[in-house]
Amino acid sequence: MSQAFFFDRIIPTVAIVLGVAGIWRAEYLFKKLNDRADAMTEEFLRQVITVVTSYASFTRALQGVDLFPGELPKDGAFALLTTYHFQKLLHSGKFTPQQLAELRQLTREQVEKSARQDAELLINSKLGKLKDGVELNPELK
Repeated sequence: MSQAFFFDRIIPTVAIVLGVAGIWRAEYLFKKLNDRADAMTEEFLRQVITVVTSYASFTRALQGVDLFPGELPKDGAFALLTTYHFQKLLHSGKFTPQQLAELRQLTREQVEKSARQDAELLINSKLGKLKDGVELNPELK
């Protein structure tokens, strides 16, 4: 009888201790997850501030700079500069300045190729026509 009494008390006690330990562990993991989410939110906001500030400085710079006619318009140039910034952040510490320069050149080439494909799609879809005096670069196919 005393042995049954012992098991009746010990099993629920062990279950309670394990439950408390599980809750404590889950609380710790959720706190860690929450801290990580806060850090991600903070980093996201930093990047948004960087992009918006970059746009402000870019538009300020355009007050004194005329972009060349054959180059990207101001919104496209800003998008390209923003892409360069994000690439620099993504690869910081991994790429040398030379590798980043090569990546910027490759990105610029990809933008030009993609622009040609987009222009062809717009023309072939009958959504627009090629402007007078403009030719699609045959080297970008």
